[in-house]
Amino acid sequence: MKQYKDGVYDGDYGIIYFVHDGRILLSHLGTTYKSTKHFVFGNWREELQPEMADQFNEVYNKVKQW
Repeated sequence: MKQYKDGVYDGDYGIIYFVHDGRILLSHLGTTYKSTKHFVFGNWREELQPEMADQFNEVYNKVKQW
């Protein structure tokens, strides 16, 4: 199975994926969800900004599973 490096990925239909330490957040239509590597259908765009990496765990622990 493909491993994704930490960063931001752009997907179809305005979906954005955020990957950090093997965990994935999916953002679509203003809502963010936990996801898995099985649902990442995007192209790598950029590294996570330091603020994003710092807040990742907080957001990840609050959102629902996709």
